[in-house]
Amino acid sequence: MALPAEPLLLGRDGVRERLTDRIGRAAAGQGGLVWVSGEAGIGKTRILGEARRIATAHGFRVLHGTGWDDPGTPPFWLWVQVLRDVPGGREALAPGVDRFALFESVAATLDRLADGAPVLVVLDDLHWTDAGSLRLLGFVERTLAHRPVLVVAGWRDHEAAPDPAIAELAAELATCAEPVPLTGLDADAVRELVRAEGGVVLSADEADAVRERSGGNPLFVGELARLAADRGNAAVLAEVPGSAVAVIRRRLGRVSQPCHELLVAAAVAGTASSLDVVQRLTGQPPATVAALLDEAVAAGLARDVGGRVELPHPLVRAAVAGSVPATRVRELHRAVAALLADRLDGDPTAAAEVAQHLHRALPLVPAEEAVAMSRRAADAAMDRMAYEEAAEHLTAALAACPPADDVRRRILLDRGAAVLAYDDLDAARADFLESARLARAAGDAEGLAEAALGFAAGQAGFEIRLWDRAQLDLLEEALAALGDADSVTRAHLLARLSVAASFSGTPARRTELAEEAVALARRLGDPRAIAHALAARCDIIAGPAHSERREADAGEVVDRARAAGDRGLELLGLRLRIVALLEQGRTTAARADMSAFEAAASALRQPIYSWYVPLFRGFVAHLEGDLALVRQCADEAERIGRRAGSHNAVILASVQRSWIAIETDQEEEILRELRGLIEVFAETAPAGQGFVSLFPGQPRVARAAALPSIAAAVASLEDDAEMVSNLCLLAIAALRYDDPPAAAAVVRRALEPWSHRFGVDGIAAGAIGPVSRLVGELALLEGDLDAAETHLKQAEAAAAASGAVLAGVHVREAQAALARAREAVDVQPVEAPNRFRRDGDLWQVAFAGTAAVVRHVKGMSDLQVLLARPGSETHALDLAGAPGGAPPEGDTGPVLDEQARAAYKRRLAELDDDIDRAAVDGDADARTQAEEERAFLVAELGAAYGLGGRARRTGAAAERARSAVTWRIRDAIRRIEEVHPALGAHLGRSVRTGSFCRYDPEQPVSWET
Repeated sequence: MALPAEPLLLGRDGVRERLTDRIGRAAAGQGGLVWVSGEAGIGKTRILGEARRIATAHGFRVLHGTGWDDPGTPPFWLWVQVLRDVPGGREALAPGVDRFALFESVAATLDRLADGAPVLVVLDDLHWTDAGSLRLLGFVERTLAHRPVLVVAGWRDHEAAPDPAIAELAAELATCAEPVPLTGLDADAVRELVRAEGGVVLSADEADAVRERSGGNPLFVGELARLAADRGNAAVLAEVPGSAVAVIRRRLGRVSQPCHELLVAAAVAGTASSLDVVQRLTGQPPATVAALLDEAVAAGLARDVGGRVELPHPLVRAAVAGSVPATRVRELHRAVAALLADRLDGDPTAAAEVAQHLHRALPLVPAEEAVAMSRRAADAAMDRMAYEEAAEHLTAALAACPPADDVRRRILLDRGAAVLAYDDLDAARADFLESARLARAAGDAEGLAEAALGFAAGQAGFEIRLWDRAQLDLLEEALAALGDADSVTRAHLLARLSVAASFSGTPARRTELAEEAVALARRLGDPRAIAHALAARCDIIAGPAHSERREADAGEVVDRARAAGDRGLELLGLRLRIVALLEQGRTTAARADMSAFEAAASALRQPIYSWYVPLFRGFVAHLEGDLALVRQCADEAERIGRRAGSHNAVILASVQRSWIAIETDQEEEILRELRGLIEVFAETAPAGQGFVSLFPGQPRVARAAALPSIAAAVASLEDDAEMVSNLCLLAIAALRYDDPPAAAAVVRRALEPWSHRFGVDGIAAGAIGPVSRLVGELALLEGDLDAAETHLKQAEAAAAASGAVLAGVHVREAQAALARAREAVDVQPVEAPNRFRRDGDLWQVAFAGTAAVVRHVKGMSDLQVLLARPGSETHALDLAGAPGGAPPEGDTGPVLDEQARAAYKRRLAELDDDIDRAAVDGDADARTQAEEERAFLVAELGAAYGLGGRARRTGAAAERARSAVTWRIRDAIRRIEEVHPALGAHLGRSVRTGSFCRYDPEQPVSWET
């Protein structure tokens, strides 16, 4: 039977299950004793109440007795309560009988009562009962094993009466019983309990803090919940509830004064409460400290932990410390700080404890001493990359620091750096701005420059916001304040400003700033300044003509940063060199740098660096054709980057996902990614929205309107990091949309000078591959077959050398198209009717004076429809329902199951071997056929697996039709090629498939269909 839980039973599901099981066994005649124990407020009475509810639901008769904390309580009062309403119960406890007879009478009464129904006896607060009642319980317990009588008793740990006999009797009973020790609630139960008791909703961190302060004690948690309801959530972390104080002080009243003093010393010492420290604080010899510790453990005010005096939880520590005057507490904190100071030389992390005690000792110690120790603790935390902890120490230092002070300015700089390291950019900038205000007021130009550099992405300048007017103004102000004198700070400012002005400064001024920074840094010989300046220059010369120079500069950045021990600058240098190497097609060296980047970023553990790791993995996955992994990596990069407040992460993750859509020809997905990106970051659109209309995935109407301006759009591209990738996107769109030769020539002329480069989109977000491949395809589109062949051979070699698997597939597809184009040129047209007519299961085809017969397949019917409507688009859904076709069906699950996917991959491997063998044998026909089949299978895999590698469902009718019709038409053309190569080549060039299909020959052709 399911019973609802009462609020304070939250987190006690396991206990409830045990009680339910035990009561069930008692009902079957297996009685006994259950011993529920725990500290005050832990929920024993609630558990006993739950036992009563469960037993009542099972048909038990329930009897109840409670111990009473009063010296005047009569003997056996516990059992008087149990039996006073039971027939014959009062007689069983009649005074004047001997002890054995009394015990036997009570047991017999329970035995008789159980003849009518099972019995539950609930005994609460046994710690306040008399020794006789405990002995009677022991007697009764020995009679229960085979009777339907269950006794559930509640015992409060550490609250026994001074009579040692009671504690001894309780210990004996506990060994005979089934123990149910109650401990504190977990954080989830604490959060639910606070909500139930006070109507207050805690965050996960707040719930953990309440759990820590209260030890999970439901009574204390309830008190804290009421405090939170009255005074806000902060109260649960700052105040001690009255119930806790009462319980703990009652325990304190039972220990000796020396034990009390030992506990106060331990409470103040906190984590430093070793036996040695406590001994020196109390002035007691070791033997005495050991004895006092035993006394404290017996009272439930300390734990038996080797070598320490440890109090159970923070509420106990707070109540114990609050039991003496505040001045005494401050004196102890000062003493603890002095004792711990001896550890500082050997253990820098000890500064955190020393600083904490010094601050709590104020004003008994100088504030300057506490501030200095907090800064020392923050430095140690930063060395351990504990950035949040460092910020906390610096916040404590600021609280004790004068409002207008140079030390305060330095602390603000340090806290800004710590906060920036754990990715709270807004909070960090607030600190840097306040530091700048103090420096400005003091006329401190150097201090103003330090604040400006911090505001503009910190000292390393790994990721600088490029559209930030406040940042630019502060950098310009700091540079002017410094003057023209040589200084390392000036070199850093010049370098930072040259990058920050990317979208507002002229190229000439940015170049001037970067070159001046390099020259100044080299004069001064500062390795960090040199690295910073060289990195800025790399940003200035980001175009494809300077890849080798950027590689060299970035290499020096890495070397200088490593010499200076600056991991952030090292990562900046590696990032710059990775892109420079990839642009040269040197993927092996770039991947080595990616591994070095991952190792360094893992050591720093800062999201501002670590989001590049999945981005780079996504680039490699794109290179190798694993589009499922590309999606996974892009999403991970964005998730990590958003934690760092990185605009670049959002932008580049979107770019990486758009390449999945481009590779799989998902026009709507390309458009969605680009639109989403430009809506948030409009400045990312090259030459504005009009330029983007020339990219892949745009509606045909929009692209047709923009096409006349393609020459102006190309001319507007600046010689920067995005020039080649933008031209590559224009080339891909030109090929997809079958642009007129004149438009293709514009893109080809702009791209051809960089045909020796490797297309890289963004900071290694998209692996476009050898530029020569796109130049070759554009030449093919123009009809320049010789140029196409030259560039495609170059691309084939470059793809093989760089391990660009997917680019290699594209090259082979282009080479197959080139071969078909050459065959078409070789066929001399003759005056004869062109025929494409079905005759039963056969098709009569004739073209260019040659006739042939082809067996019927569905794709032949599709082709017949298209040939009858030259230049007109026909939707794939219409073709799917054409005569001889197949109507769309319902959702049948994934396009390809795992078995089919594996078969496709095996066949791809076989085709790779066939292509290589044909190349060696010089068999052009076999090679072309294998390459075409391989290209088809790759396209099918791309169609079957969507973004993120998810198997496409066949439920979308249009998508099913597009995929089916494309396959059917390609299959039909391949069959035609086997018997009529000229017609096959012509159809291969002239038939376009996709959501809309059309027959669009170079010259008008008439058909008999």
